[in-house]
Amino acid sequence: MKTFYVIRSGWNAANQSSLGTCRNPKNQFESNQYQVVGIVEADSADSAIAAVNASCHNGQSVFALTRLNSLKGLTQAARDFLNTDDGGLTAAS
Repeated sequence: MKTFYVIRSGWNAANQSSLGTCRNPKNQFESNQYQVVGIVEADSADSAIAAVNASCHNGQSVFALTRLNSLKGLTQAARDFLNTDDGGLTAAS
């Protein structure tokens, strides 16, 4: 099993903070309208996405990555996600 970082791309008021709507040079991850929706242990990206069960509206997409450095700002976003009350590692079945 690998650790997958499940990311939602795109902004929608129904499920994503409006913080990502304005450019902020100190926080490129939010500025590019990405949001970490889950960090899970899974066999594949598809099973990681299914385990998180993230909502996705028009203009949004959900994808999973295994490398923190493959997307600018993901390392800090993952740290922030893990520091929230509902953050944490989940095992996909």
